[in-house]
Amino acid sequence: MSLTKRFFDNNTSKNAAAIIGSLICTVALTVCITLIWPFGDVVEKIFAGGTFFFVFWASIFYWAILATSGSQAWKRILLILIPVLAIDIISLFFNLQIK
Repeated sequence: MSLTKRFFDNNTSKNAAAIIGSLICTVALTVCITLIWPFGDVVEKIFAGGTFFFVFWASIFYWAILATSGSQAWKRILLILIPVLAIDIISLFFNLQIK
């Protein structure tokens, strides 16, 4: 069994995906909500993003913990992270171009 397969298929990798991956995904989701929230001024957008922080973190954390292996947990994290980062990058790019 290769070293990378052993690393991604054990419980340590699953726990790392749940803790570190869910935190990174939650930060990206919070930034995404702050950037695309259609109501209010900047302060209200920041509060809207911060309001959902714990809900996002808890749901992503438990979804990763319930995976059967570490590689499945990382796939679940990346399933959320990649589209959200794309939305963040596109939103930041267009916000910078408008000003």
